[in-house]
Amino acid sequence: MVKTFFLALCLSLFALCSSATAETPNIELKIVVSNIADSKGQLLVGIYNKAEGAFNTSSQIAGKIVPAKAGKMQFIFQLPAGQYAIGVIHDKNSNNQLDTNFLGIPTEDYGFSNSAQRPDFEKAKINITHNQTIYITMQ
Repeated sequence: MVKTFFLALCLSLFALCSSATAETPNIELKIVVSNIADSKGQLLVGIYNKAEGAFNTSSQIAGKIVPAKAGKMQFIFQLPAGQYAIGVIHDKNSNNQLDTNFLGIPTEDYGFSNSAQRPDFEKAKINITHNQTIYITMQ
């Protein structure tokens, strides 16, 4: 009787620990990018989950580089629930960076989640809790 109880207790604890360590299900995040001026170069899409280092390629948690198509493009990512900021660059000369002039003003188009006007994690962050679509308009 004591052995049976102990065995049942161990199995229950094992099941509890197994369910607690199970991976959280991923959420489908669809990103629709519009106002893409032309089909030159490529689009760089980056997703970031913290303010520190946000919008630097080395700190992105997910990203894609694809040939640009004028008009509208969409991208699908699978992510756990959380807060994210998204940045998109139309890298027309395919040098994998946002080019700027001598004053630091961008010479290539860009866009951010939450309609942020500049690369600011707090302004661009969105809370992803379920499958959803995010719209970004290139500037």
